Amino acid sequence: MDKSRFDDVQKDIIEQRDKAGIDHFGREELLKKLESTNGQRRVVVSFARPDKSLSQHDIIPFFSMLKSVGQVEAMDMVIVSNGGDGLTAEKMLALCRRYCTGKFRVVVPLYAKSAATLLALGADEIVMGETSELGPIDAQVYLIQDNAEQQVSADHYLRARDDCIKKLSSDDPGEKEAAQIALSLLSPAYLKHCEDLMNFGRDFARRQLQSHMFHAEFTQDNHTWASHIDKIINNLTSTSKHLSHGRMINAEAINADQDLQHLKIFNLSEEDPYWLALTELLLRTEIVSQLNNIGKMFFSIGFNLFSA
Repeated sequence: MDKSRFDDVQKDIIEQRDKAGIDHFGREELLKKLESTNGQRRVVVSFARPDKSLSQHDIIPFFSMLKSVGQVEAMDMVIVSNGGDGLTAEKMLALCRRYCTGKFRVVVPLYAKSAATLLALGADEIVMGETSELGPIDAQVYLIQDNAEQQVSADHYLRARDDCIKKLSSDDPGEKEAAQIALSLLSPAYLKHCEDLMNFGRDFARRQLQSHMFHAEFTQDNHTWASHIDKIINNLTSTSKHLSHGRMINAEAINADQDLQHLKIFNLSEEDPYWLALTELLLRTEIVSQLNNIGKMFFSIGFNLFSA
């Protein structure tokens, strides 16, 4: 065998080995199945391990993936994410809207929490199934407690402030003094920062729901639908209602909640061909992530980009 032929064969073997390691063919076949069972809607995937948050570092790989797909009339964005930076979610959503000229759906096979829930609210429809969940959208801040960084809702600071203000009118001198001391420990600038973070999430959700998911309804009756949208937002940002930022909000909970039931959720049965292909794709992606220590995966047909 001549040297050039030997090099070609060696290169082919190495490429096949590498593709097997990331299950390139298996995932691509499932993407083709998803697209063919869904009216030729294009599918893109953004997958992140639980410890990997949405960040500005995601913008370029995400944009590159959309660029490889090109402008399309209908798109499904499959997302698995615990959330992260709300500004990143806003940018990713704007890019999706640029490359999808028609119906844009966010597909949640497992979880899309916090900022990823915000992103889902910007869809025309959210696709869910038996393992799917969204979560509250109250903004998170960080504090140092017992020499360890902890995540706390910005709304908790605001609720603590409001509780202290109420107690200032207490007839109990001890309770009133405790409230004064607590208020003195709350920085006005930090409280304003917490308010701005919460208002960002509310504004983001309101603009997206008005412009996309409920665009037709809002145009016909903006008074009624402004009220429905406000109830959805107040529900999803209320720490007193959900108690935990990680609280599961699945399709059944949405349908049973008088505030959230207006959300356009397409709930797939466990035997639906699209759901079956989607869950196998999720399983394969999870295995590839674990075996190769991959933190984030962005892929579509003909495109793969991973990061640790």
